[in-house]
Amino acid sequence: MANLKTTYMGLSLKNPLIVGSSTLTATADKCKEFEDNGAGAVVLKSIFEEQIRAEVSSTYDTLDGNMHPEAYEYLQADMPMRIGPASYLEKVSETAEALSIPVIASINCTTPDKWVNFADKIAAAGADAIELNVYDIPSSSNISGADIEQRHLELVRAVSATVTIPISVKLGSFYSSIPAFTKALDQEDIQAIVMFNRFFQPDIDIEDLAIKPSTNLSRPEDLRTPLRWIAITSDEVNCDICLTGGVHNAEGAIKSILAGANAFQICSVLYSQERNPISKILSGMNEWMDNHHYETIEDFHSLLSNKHLNTKDGFERAQYMKALI
Repeated sequence: MANLKTTYMGLSLKNPLIVGSSTLTATADKCKEFEDNGAGAVVLKSIFEEQIRAEVSSTYDTLDGNMHPEAYEYLQADMPMRIGPASYLEKVSETAEALSIPVIASINCTTPDKWVNFADKIAAAGADAIELNVYDIPSSSNISGADIEQRHLELVRAVSATVTIPISVKLGSFYSSIPAFTKALDQEDIQAIVMFNRFFQPDIDIEDLAIKPSTNLSRPEDLRTPLRWIAITSDEVNCDICLTGGVHNAEGAIKSILAGANAFQICSVLYSQERNPISKILSGMNEWMDNHHYETIEDFHSLLSNKHLNTKDGFERAQYMKALI
């Protein structure tokens, strides 16, 4: 049988399948179930900057307004790091203790603000790594793409200077030049880049004339976007790359490795009615590797990236002519 062992962010994984951050990874019991089904690692449900601020604000309201002003200022300054994230740190600790596979914490963030010190507390709670989920929606024409990229680089730099455990950065696919930005990120002492984030996409209720939430699960066809950019950028960076968005079966998992990903995340397929998709994906990978006489993941890693193809025709403009003529 083929050997699926690999490394990601310097962590030893029994296979490259990682369960991505979602409501399904919010509890230690559910994460343990994913481990039992064969997952190589799990990414915990994200904590948002807004969550920390909301919890802290509610606590401020309960403080005695008659207390000494200096004491109040002291509590106000320190409270975000003491009270806001406490429940998340407990989940990190509980999950890390329950699992033998790597546990990756997730922070959904945009700026290098008060929460940065919280990243160090995540490491102390037992997380094996941190995934920085940079979810930024520019809403002003006064903010340029360069401004956003610089803010994200400063964010990553601040966290890298704070923690000692591995860091990955989960990106959206809307940067002006993905190869240039991933190269800049790679120089900030990170261990991996995750491509790509599936941003929340609100919908419109035309009867109530209101904004409404909408489920944004991936489809197998969505795999093509991260495949292209991983194949193009994998030889441009020294850090690992993880694919997320569109892996629903063994075929998608194999494609991600061929394009140059060191690991892949699954999420949407876990919400389907299919029984144990993790086991099915891994067994399919094993079968394919045996049929093609690959003994290890490294044997076929990045074989279809631009670097190994020695051409830029595969994932760039030339394919348009081949498809349309």
